[in-house]
Amino acid sequence: MKKAFVVDFDGTITVQDVGFSIIKQLADEGWEEIGNLWLNKKIGTAQCGSMQWDLIKHDEEYIKNFVGKFPINEGFREFVQEVNKNSYEMIIASDGYDVYINQILKIYSFQGLRVVCNSAKYDNGWKLSFLNTSQECGFCGNCKKRIVADLKNRGYKVYYIGDGHSDICASKDADVVFAKSFLKEYYQNKELPYHNFDNFFDVLKYIKS
Repeated sequence: MKKAFVVDFDGTITVQDVGFSIIKQLADEGWEEIGNLWLNKKIGTAQCGSMQWDLIKHDEEYIKNFVGKFPINEGFREFVQEVNKNSYEMIIASDGYDVYINQILKIYSFQGLRVVCNSAKYDNGWKLSFLNTSQECGFCGNCKKRIVADLKNRGYKVYYIGDGHSDICASKDADVVFAKSFLKEYYQNKELPYHNFDNFFDVLKYIKS
């Protein structure tokens, strides 16, 4: 069976949650209250993101320079090489934003990878776009569940790699789940099957075995 990997970005490909770090360090006061509304599912990602990014007064170049300090997770380069060598499908699926995701991938010479995420453009303030929302749910800006469903409909065995809230829904439809951080806690609490991972060498070890 064909293999496909759906990989989260913030806190998965990167060591830290870059999107959260941008908000925490660069947004004006009020971002935390907005974030709590999102955590309590009183607002969705699109509303939360738009409200929080309205509090950021820095432009696109500033953001791109700011994210240059964030490291990627160990083993990701080797993981990408393994994916390419075996002609596996891989999609980076993020509920974050292209302005920093593409910049970090560029810094580490990962151009050409398929990325599905939300968009943030600066024009006298931040303008956000959410092009892969779900009409059924609407909580996430980027519906990763649809990405997994499309791959499975095309006959792929889907491996999901993630760490956060936006990974829960989609990962439950995948065939194999690698989880860390919040996603790992969720799977443990629900007593659902998953594989623990700290970095991509753990994933490589599994797929090579």
